[in-house]
Amino acid sequence: MKKVILFAVIAAFIGTSYGQSCLQDVWMSMQNKKIMEAKKKIDECMDGNEGSAKAWLYKGNVYLRVYDQDNERLKKNPAYVSKTPDALWIAYESFYKSMQIDVNVHDDGVIDPQEGQRICADPLMAIGIDAWKSKDLEKAEKYIRAGIKCYEASGSKRSAGIGYYNLASVANEKGGEEAQLAVLDEAIKANTGLVEIYTTAYDMYSKAKNLEKCKDVLAKAKKNVNEQYVIYIHLLDLGYNAEIGDTAKMDKALERIYKRDTMADIMSDAANYLLNAGMYEKAEQVLNRGLEKSPKDYSLNNMMAYGYFLRVDNIIKLRNQAITERNYELANQYKEQQDALMNNAHEWAQKAFDIEPDHLQNAKMLKQLKLQLGKEVPAELNAVIEKYTQPKE
Repeated sequence: MKKVILFAVIAAFIGTSYGQSCLQDVWMSMQNKKIMEAKKKIDECMDGNEGSAKAWLYKGNVYLRVYDQDNERLKKNPAYVSKTPDALWIAYESFYKSMQIDVNVHDDGVIDPQEGQRICADPLMAIGIDAWKSKDLEKAEKYIRAGIKCYEASGSKRSAGIGYYNLASVANEKGGEEAQLAVLDEAIKANTGLVEIYTTAYDMYSKAKNLEKCKDVLAKAKKNVNEQYVIYIHLLDLGYNAEIGDTAKMDKALERIYKRDTMADIMSDAANYLLNAGMYEKAEQVLNRGLEKSPKDYSLNNMMAYGYFLRVDNIIKLRNQAITERNYELANQYKEQQDALMNNAHEWAQKAFDIEPDHLQNAKMLKQLKLQLGKEVPAELNAVIEKYTQPKE
């Protein structure tokens, strides 16, 4: 029995000694810049060293150098084909595994896993974006997710947020808005600081009339978004309180917005939130304030037209109800209001078209108003609509 135990101890000692010696050989090859020799040795070393943080750290370093070496050769010779095309991916996984085993693993002469993750992040993300552009959505998701993990591991919170935002767009192409929203929720859970994550998620939940989720997104945004972008949180605050009918908090949010910024796009966004909540007069006040400063801004003029257009739709419903109830006097009153609102909507839509004609949404609204008011539809208006609606050959 003692012999068996002694043999096991000797075997373990020999294995450990071999592992240490093997890693020393890899280290020496890296220091001597013999990259392919180091690759061969680390591949041999990994058998039996799967639980060693240092072995994975070395493997990450070796494969990152293989990736860099291949890139340099590719720059000199565009026809060069790497024998290790997945070197970057192996480097990323190796650094990640070394951190999982021992987050504090370190050795002289090699980069630490956090730095390795940071270096891997940008090229992984770039590969993912290229795959997205070429519609290889599976590869895009794989590499963008890897890039996000690298950014998070290396403490690059904003870059991770941008990664999540791109990943959400990929998810939308793969599985629609539900899949997109799932990724946005994932990013919010990870406490990303990217304001676009919160505004997009909020708008999607608002569209679905899920006010409880809107409230959750707003609370997280207030906690995580940098002060530099707080104006956009004020906009969400405005929208939420308008939706729930808390006019006191809505007015406070609006005052905070006025104090921070009265730029045209901010005023337009504020008005849009108010219009979505049916606060038409308050939205008009906001737009007029913006128009005082930027009378030729397309978004403000278009939003003003949209506000009147929405009111027309509401008046038509009321008029139809009055007719159903045979209250023709009231129906006539509604008809007068409808005509006035339609003329106002037409005036502002025309202004927006004159400022920037190349917008399908405004062009379609303007054409509909012209037809309803019995006005001529000019050829240039039809041309804009046809440009975006006719099937491509």
